Parts: sequence; structure tokens; C-alpha cells
Amino acid sequence: MRSINSIKNISISVFSQLIIVLLGFISRKVFLDSLGVHFLGVNGLLESVLSILGLVESGIGTSIVYHLYKPLAENNRPKIIALIKLYKKAYAVIAIIVFVLSIILYPFLVKLLKDSGSISYITIVYFIFVAKNMTYYLNAHKVALINADQKGYVLIKVNFGFQVITTIAKIIVLINTGNFLLYLIIELTLYIIQNVVYGRIVEKRYSYIKTKETFNTEKGEKENIIKNVKALFFHNIGTYIVFGTDNILISSFIGITTVGIYSNYSMIIGQLGFLVSPLLSGIGASVGNLIAIESKRKMYEVFKITYLMNFWIFSLCVIFLYNLLEPFINWWLGKGYILDSLTFLVLLVNFYITGLRSAILIFKAKGGIFVQDKYIPLVEATINLVLSLILVNYLGLAGIFIGTTVSTLTTVFWNAPRLVYKHIFNIPVWSYYFKYIMFTTLTIITCVITKYICNFLVEGNGLLSLIEKGIICLLIPNIVYFILFYRSEEFRYILSTANNVIFRLRMKLKSAG
Repeated sequence: MRSINSIKNISISVFSQLIIVLLGFISRKVFLDSLGVHFLGVNGLLESVLSILGLVESGIGTSIVYHLYKPLAENNRPKIIALIKLYKKAYAVIAIIVFVLSIILYPFLVKLLKDSGSISYITIVYFIFVAKNMTYYLNAHKVALINADQKGYVLIKVNFGFQVITTIAKIIVLINTGNFLLYLIIELTLYIIQNVVYGRIVEKRYSYIKTKETFNTEKGEKENIIKNVKALFFHNIGTYIVFGTDNILISSFIGITTVGIYSNYSMIIGQLGFLVSPLLSGIGASVGNLIAIESKRKMYEVFKITYLMNFWIFSLCVIFLYNLLEPFINWWLGKGYILDSLTFLVLLVNFYITGLRSAILIFKAKGGIFVQDKYIPLVEATINLVLSLILVNYLGLAGIFIGTTVSTLTTVFWNAPRLVYKHIFNIPVWSYYFKYIMFTTLTIITCVITKYICNFLVEGNGLLSLIEKGIICLLIPNIVYFILFYRSEEFRYILSTANNVIFRLRMKLKSAG
């Protein structure tokens, strides 16, 4: 059952995300043609500024999912109800705090928005963003419940429908009116409706949570939750400073237009990450269930499989991005939207470092390792911010992102694996680092080979050339990695699972026919 739920989560996520990505590229092109890069920069900056308010949530969502795994596996309804009601109260308080902080934060916004005088209704725009942030907290506890129960694919279907409708509606508004305010109002309205639908779906599936009967969490459990939330608060602050302040720093030191240009890169890299992340995050809930009921040996075996998948996926992504990202931007948006080569290279390095630690972070989060390294993210954030502020004066835009690279490598890069191997697997961590070095070396060598073949075989920068390069980027790495890993236990397991899925699909098709 655990494998089936993982496969459902993965397949539905990948399909829906692919459609959303394609619509996203069309929407971005229409946005730039209708409003220009200046509005795009404002949009990106507001998202970054208001991400600060997400720190108030303090990791409650992660804590919910972690503490729900065991009672859901045991069908312990009283404990499930007690936890859900506790989190519901917490999110209500958070929503109020977020609104108050939004009002306090507003006066500082004007200083960040350089050259924003052309947007006369910036106050309305700001509070539309605030309203969207607060909407999330209405049903966050319910969404956490269905995700912890490995039924997230149900909401993914709904999200897919709303994303498609919302994107098409925004495109129509931009083409016909070119009105940024109306664009945001449409987005907010549909987002509110989507969250209401989410809530009703969860209440229907878990009708027992609507009971008026009172169940209390045990004192020790509540203390553990509070301890984890406090630790996650530090993690969230560190994560935000490392990854959420880029647009603020760019706007402050370089300009709002550069925020818009960079946002095209971050959109493509982010969309690719979202596209492939279901391949790993789809097994996230299953890992939580695995840790709750299986042996350490079994957990480590599953981790090795996940780690190989992690490498294969993000190695392919980096090779695709290195060969296709900038030619695609030139074809998609035209000239004038390209960053310098050093910045581009650093962005790819950061994407790879972050992506290749996905497997270890899944096991860390699902294993409830929050307290043991609660101060590490603050150290990471301090190194990142100090280095970025120094290097931006010497290296410009690239300096901001190099700060992220150095801070990650000197902190969480080595510490997260150490904790997982110590507290979950109980084995030495050196094998993880050895494989990391091996995987990274393979990625670099394969990337260089693929680049050489692309340059040798493909000429021009049109759509056909992009397709030809894409085919090469798909074939070469997969052939190399298949030759190297096809005899490994991890690959054989992945292949066996895929064959089982195909067999089940065939049986379903036959029975349906």
C-alpha cells in the first residue's frame, strides 16, 4: 500500500506539474509583453518580502505531519482529533499575528521598491499579497492531515484544476486589459475558492475530525511538539535568510529591473525543480510511515534507493539547464534578459547542491530531527548574509549567490547527513560523502561531454535546435548512468518497481476494457 500511494503521488504530481509549467511559461511571456520587466520585479520583491511573515508559522506544518504519522498508521482517532484541533487553534493565532505584522512591515516596503513610483496603487497590491498569505492558514491543518495520510494526490488533482483555470484567467486579463491590479484580484479570488474546496474534501474524507467531543494531547507529547516547533523556527529563519532574501538584496544594491531579469532564471530553475520534486517528495509520507514501523536496516536500504534517484534526477536537471536555459530564454523572451556567465554558473551550483541533499532532508524531516541542529541554520544564515553583503560590492549579482554557496557548504551540507546517519541509521556517515563526491564528479564529466556533443552536432538557436539539444541532454546522461549503475541493487529495485507499476496498469486497462 505504501508503494502504491507513493506511485500515485508521484505520477499525478509530475503530470499536473508539467501542464502547469507549460502554462507558466506562456503566462510569464504575456506578463512581460503586457506589463514589462519592472512590474515583474515588483511582483518578485513583494513575494520575497512577505515570505518573512511565513516565519511566524515556525514549522508547525512540518511538526503536524511528523506527529500524525503514528496515530494515522494505528487509526488512533482520538489522538488525531486532539492534534488537529490543537493545530487549528495555533493557525488561527498565526493568521492574526501575520495580519498585524503585515501592517507593521508596510512602511519599510517603500524603501525597498526603487523606481516604483509608476505603480500608484502599491498599497492595494501589497495587501492583496497579504490576503493571499492569510488564506493559506484557513485550512492548513486539514491539508497536513491528508498529506500525512499519504493521500495528497487527491488535493493535487484539485490544485491542478485551479492552477490551470487561474493561469488562463490571468492570461486573458493581461491580454485584454493589461491591468496588474485586476490580475492579482483574479488570482486571490480563485485561491480563496481553492482553499475552501480543500477544506470540504478533507472534512468529507475524515468526517470524524468535525466532532465536538474534546480530546487532549498528552503533556509529554505537547511539550515535544513545542520543542520541535521552536527548533523549526530557527530552521525557518535560516532558510529564509539563505534563500528568501535574494530579491531584497538585488533590489537594494542593484535595482528592481534586475530582480525581474533574475526572476526569469529563478522561475525556470524553480519550475524544473517543482516538476521533478514529486519524484522524491511523492515518497515523503511513505518515509514517515516507514520510520514509524520498519527496522533501521530497511530504512537505510530505502534511503540508498532514494539517494540514487536523487542524484540521477538532479544531475539530469543541471545538464539540461547548462545546455538549454539561456538559449531557451533568448528564444522565449528575446534578447536582453540574460545574466552574466558567472552568475549563471553559481545559480546552477546552488541548484545542484540544494537538489542533491533532497533525499537526506526527507529522512531528516520525517525522522523528526529538528532540535539537534536548531542553531545551525542561524549560523548558515549569518555566513550567507555577511558574505553576500561583502561580495555584492566586488562581484555584483554573482556575489549575492556565492554567499549562499559558501554558507551551505560550511554548515548544513555536512551536518544534516551526520545527524541522519547517527540518529536514524546508526552507521558511519562516510559512505554518504563518498557517494556525494562520486555523484558530483559524474555530473561534471557527463555535463562536459554532453555540452561538447551538443555544440558539435547542433547549430542555430531556434526551436528545432532547442529540441535537438534537449534530446541529446536526455540520451547521453541516461546512457552513461545506465551503464554505470544497472548492476547495482538500488537500480534493480527501481527497475523492478517500475515493471510492477506497468504490470498493474496493464491489468487495470484489461479489466476496464
